[in-house]
Amino acid sequence: MKSKSLGRVRRNHARYHKGRDELNIVPMIDMMVILVFFLIFTAVFSKTNILQLNLPATSTSPPVDLPKTLKLEVIIRPDDVVVNDRNSGPLKIFPNTASGLDLDGLSEFIRQVKSQFPQMTDATILPSPATSYDTLVQVMDTVRVYQLPVAPFSKAELFPDIAIADAPT
Repeated sequence: MKSKSLGRVRRNHARYHKGRDELNIVPMIDMMVILVFFLIFTAVFSKTNILQLNLPATSTSPPVDLPKTLKLEVIIRPDDVVVNDRNSGPLKIFPNTASGLDLDGLSEFIRQVKSQFPQMTDATILPSPATSYDTLVQVMDTVRVYQLPVAPFSKAELFPDIAIADAPT
């Protein structure tokens, strides 16, 4: 008699729990929603800058005769940086320092050039094939703008219209 009641209990237990074997994914979905919000709100959003570059045209026609004005070129070589006038030749050479490029000297000289030619906005950067991308960006930023000493985050424009070409060999 006892075995009959135990069998009945097992059947009732099996009937009661029938269909409850599947995986309950509701708590997992709740955790994923919380995790997504946590990741979105703690993510570091980086600010990217996009520069408009004016690449030289690939025309075979002879260049148009331009008036004798300054055509500023900055040539980046492995050992130095040369500020050049396309019409008259080198203006100043900045040899590399122990820490790398002399960007402070370059910035000061570019500011002097800008004070003499305030209406000019274009410059050409001519990197050598061995120039790293980081070096190119540093020189471009030095030629484009300079940090004002008055405020920590204010900058003044020098030559914002940058063109890039290959350095002469």
